[in-house]
Amino acid sequence: MNYQQGIQSCSPTKKKQEEIGSPITISVQSEFEQLTLDTSPKLDPLTNQHSEILDFIDEVDQEEKLRKHQSLSLQKDLIRRNNKNKANEGQSSPHSNQSLNDQKFKYIKELWLQESPIQEINKQALSQRVISINEEQYFKDLQSDNVIGMGVYHSNEASPQMYFEPDIETDIYISSLIDSLWGNQIISRKLQKLIESGTPEQQLLIVQKLERISPQIEKDVFGNYVVQKIFDCCGDLKLKTRMFNKLKTHFYDLSKNPFGCRVMQKLIEYSQGKEDVQNSILSQLVQNMRSLIYDSNGNYVIFKMLESYDKPKMEFLIPIVEESFHYMAQQIYGCKIIHKIIQQYAPNYIANLVKQSIANYTVLSQTEFGNYILQHILQFWIPSPEKTRLIQLVIQQFYQLSINKYASNTVERALETLSKSELITVLNWLLFRNQTQQQFAYVASNFVQLANHQYANYVIKKFLILVDQQMQQSILNFLIKNQQEYQALKSTLHGQRICSLLEKQVKC
Repeated sequence: MNYQQGIQSCSPTKKKQEEIGSPITISVQSEFEQLTLDTSPKLDPLTNQHSEILDFIDEVDQEEKLRKHQSLSLQKDLIRRNNKNKANEGQSSPHSNQSLNDQKFKYIKELWLQESPIQEINKQALSQRVISINEEQYFKDLQSDNVIGMGVYHSNEASPQMYFEPDIETDIYISSLIDSLWGNQIISRKLQKLIESGTPEQQLLIVQKLERISPQIEKDVFGNYVVQKIFDCCGDLKLKTRMFNKLKTHFYDLSKNPFGCRVMQKLIEYSQGKEDVQNSILSQLVQNMRSLIYDSNGNYVIFKMLESYDKPKMEFLIPIVEESFHYMAQQIYGCKIIHKIIQQYAPNYIANLVKQSIANYTVLSQTEFGNYILQHILQFWIPSPEKTRLIQLVIQQFYQLSINKYASNTVERALETLSKSELITVLNWLLFRNQTQQQFAYVASNFVQLANHQYANYVIKKFLILVDQQMQQSILNFLIKNQQEYQALKSTLHGQRICSLLEKQVKC
């Protein structure tokens, strides 16, 4: 039987075909019955060998449709929420703004995933059934500042899942922090935490972002702390050098800024032991030292250099300070710079500076830090006519300087340098009473007046400690002989303390 005969024998007659129907009708009818009556899966014998592949393709398509649907629904939800926020503008709270930022961040993630390598990785994971990427958990970790790394697979021994963290995620997160850094203390602390305990990749990314907004960010009230943290905690020397070179041409500008000068002080600390870095800083500032001396913020930078650098490197500053002495003597930090130079350098370098200090002792003795200059000269300066002259000037204005809050410290230091004969001269002056004024009203002695004063009582206390017991006994006898003086001394709290100290010293 040939092929045609076989077909004819197997085919029904024309009448029977009309009763049964055409092949197309039969296939449609069978599909209809399968859809309406029989819900069990039926395998097509022709495509049975490819059914698993088709099921897998269908599964991937369904997941793609679901992902797109979720993205569109999220977009609609964001639009609806934005409109609601606009209607309630002025009544939003920090919590609602944070929630909206989280939704925006999640939406950016969804848009990026549509055309990113993550989509290809998901398809391979569906086909191979090996890798499972938990993106939702990663984004929760990202928003809670627990970022693990960038562009790396991380596996956990307790679970077979692997987490892929692409660069774009951390880039978006750190960029959002840098953009919100201006005047924001919370963001500043987050970035400092990332620099302190983050990965090298995160530190590099932060430095790259900060380079774009330098030197403006160094002048920010909270941004300057982030830059300081780089030089404090960043372990990569290349990143520190990179940030240093970025700021190199702006050293003078930063030194005159109230927040930028803090970054400069940190750079000076960083340059300790690095000869080339120190020379680089000095080369940028040496031409502007006079300007920095007259600046309230630049003084901090100069003082830090005096503290950190070797003496020969800063010798050029002594003539500049001598020229600006009258101005610096009236400024708090100017006095600290003068004091630091007198402390560090030998007498042959600072002889002119000491002479100027003694000539302006009236101003220096009555300022908060200027009195330290005079105290240092009285305590450590070699015996010289200048030092003797300063002691004489202080004793001549003993009363006026003793009742001053700051000058009283200078008087105490001058008493320590006096000999016994000079102390007896001071004692006679303290127990002196003006007889002409007592004809009209009672006038206490200089000792009682100073002992009852809130600042001068410290001078009297120092005097009682320095004199010997014989001189202490003479003071006590004077008070017992003049009961009016004794009662006046005990009338105040300061006087009572002096009286008890005197009695204790005499009994010993």
